[in-house]
Amino acid sequence: MCTKNSMAKPKNAITFTMQRLSKITPPEKGRVYYRDTATSGLVFVITANNSRTFYFSKRINRKPVRIKIGNYPAISIDTARQAAHRFLGEIAQGQNPYINIKKRVKSVTLKELFLHWLEVHAKKRKKTWKQNTRTFNQHVKPLHDKTLNNITKNDIIALHQHIGRHSGTYQANRTIEIIRSIYSVADQLGYTGENPCIHVERYPEYPRERFIRPHEFAQFYAALCKQEPLYRDLFFTILLTGQRKNNVCRMQWRDIDFENKLWYVSGITLKNGSPLAVVLSDPVIEVLQARRDDRHKHPEWVFPSKRGKDRPVGNPTDAWDKLRKESGLTDLRIHDLRRTFGSWQAINGTSLHIIGKALGHKSIHSTKIYAHLITEPIRDAVTNATQKMLEYCRIPNRPNTGQEDNTEIE
Repeated sequence: MCTKNSMAKPKNAITFTMQRLSKITPPEKGRVYYRDTATSGLVFVITANNSRTFYFSKRINRKPVRIKIGNYPAISIDTARQAAHRFLGEIAQGQNPYINIKKRVKSVTLKELFLHWLEVHAKKRKKTWKQNTRTFNQHVKPLHDKTLNNITKNDIIALHQHIGRHSGTYQANRTIEIIRSIYSVADQLGYTGENPCIHVERYPEYPRERFIRPHEFAQFYAALCKQEPLYRDLFFTILLTGQRKNNVCRMQWRDIDFENKLWYVSGITLKNGSPLAVVLSDPVIEVLQARRDDRHKHPEWVFPSKRGKDRPVGNPTDAWDKLRKESGLTDLRIHDLRRTFGSWQAINGTSLHIIGKALGHKSIHSTKIYAHLITEPIRDAVTNATQKMLEYCRIPNRPNTGQEDNTEIE
């Protein structure tokens, strides 16, 4: 945001459309300005490094005023025009929108910015916005009522360390990422300062490799069979399909093809956004058929909530805590059941491509964590190569120590 005459008068006048703005190429150096013929004062600026930004530019009382609206395409053309019209309305009332913004930004709190971020960004682009809301309300409460201008990098570091000590380093890193994303739309509310999350050092993270080992299956399964039927069947299905907890909790009868033993999961509910046909093994089919016998009680949800058949079961945290306590596997998480499904495929020599397909991974990068478990094909390859080399060398399977064995055999 600037009140000085630092913006050249746009010589290029066009009617802004997505097609036209997308075709504009960056200049070799400096920046180029374009004026919107449909909205007075709306300017589009493109720089040599391909930064694309909307500004509102006008003279008020013979003094130039420039207000940054936001970056394109994060800010749409319609949103930029609405902002420009709002500024024009303030000018028509004898006000200076630049001064109004400075007054407003001094009082904007982090919580107000978060609510703005939810509406203009998160709800439209992030499937995890509800989880982000819980994280913000639970872990960022000390900064809720602080104004943006008063939140410093040291505040963020202190919050990061506090969360790391009390809720874990992973949660601490995710919380800082949310705050950093919130600040990405702060300029829309007139904030022109730096993002305090930039250059805050994150805790190191390592891929979790926990899954149910061979010697643990008996105790896990024995405890599982003792659980309440709803949760017994739920955890069993998660284990033998490898699907995420929330998707299995919301499994519906209409999506199950018993004849072809498939479960069709809508892309709307999946993390990667692509629909998935989950192959159901015979043991899973048996569990689902047993539950289908009670279908007249639960016509929609395979795993209905105890609070009413009109909704699926909620987060089974208490039931899971009970199961892992009784099984003795106290460090096991629900998501480790999904990891167990993928790990045992890898142990049995399944290719990463097939494992990725079974788990619904969109990228092979997500499946690479199982690569170290695929040892049988490697063992076979090493054995075969060793045998071939020894055959060509015409030497025994074990090297001679260089000393003659003079031991007499009686």
